[in-house]
Amino acid sequence: MRSLLPILIASAVVEAIHSVSVVSSNAYTCNPVSGIDIAFGPGDQSISANFPPIALAVEFPAHGYPGGNSSVGCGGTVEFEDFPSGVRFAISDITWRTGKLNLTKNNLFYSLTAKVDFAVEHNTNTYPIHYPVVKDYASATLLNMNVNPALSDYHDVYEHSAKNPNIYWSTCFNGWGANVTKMTFEISGKTDGGGTSEPGWGMDLGLVWESCYAPNETNWGQKVIRGWESCSYRETNATKKRSKQLYPMLD
Repeated sequence: MRSLLPILIASAVVEAIHSVSVVSSNAYTCNPVSGIDIAFGPGDQSISANFPPIALAVEFPAHGYPGGNSSVGCGGTVEFEDFPSGVRFAISDITWRTGKLNLTKNNLFYSLTAKVDFAVEHNTNTYPIHYPVVKDYASATLLNMNVNPALSDYHDVYEHSAKNPNIYWSTCFNGWGANVTKMTFEISGKTDGGGTSEPGWGMDLGLVWESCYAPNETNWGQKVIRGWESCSYRETNATKKRSKQLYPMLD
């Protein structure tokens, strides 16, 4: 039977987790070097995703769209390693944080969203490594929320907290060195009628941990793909044939 881990135990085993790489969805406004900060909080009871450079800005007219409304958005994927064996986590709650808002009576802040996806990739032919490399893939959405702040005539930093209405647990980690775990964080905001903000948007996510039995990390998730990736580095002729089919203009 699964049971909740005491906070002190969870904290002790999770401290070894660290990120190894970050990829962003927009290299200009939230690049992975200076624009994304994702880290576990004290005691590993939370994880934060900060996007310091992004700000609410007025949209310009384009392709028949009249413009005049405002939006902000960013997404980033971080790769973690060294999750301990025999535990899993879920997101219990969220607190959004904005940069200082500049909203007049004609600006309505009506949408604030957050989404967090978790994925695990397992190399099926690691010992010994040989090509093609084949992976199993499993993923799920741990949080997907859209709230309406209903805010106007506001000139300050804004925070909004809410419980996660659809708790979904991560995979149960079993300590496989051949596995790669990734988390994708997305945040966005929209207004009607314009408005701006200073940079500095982000989210704080409350975490709960529990002990579990982990026979296979990829026997989990809302999407499961077997043999997800096959990299044929040594099949030169086959690679060339596929390239010609995809890009005949390069011949």
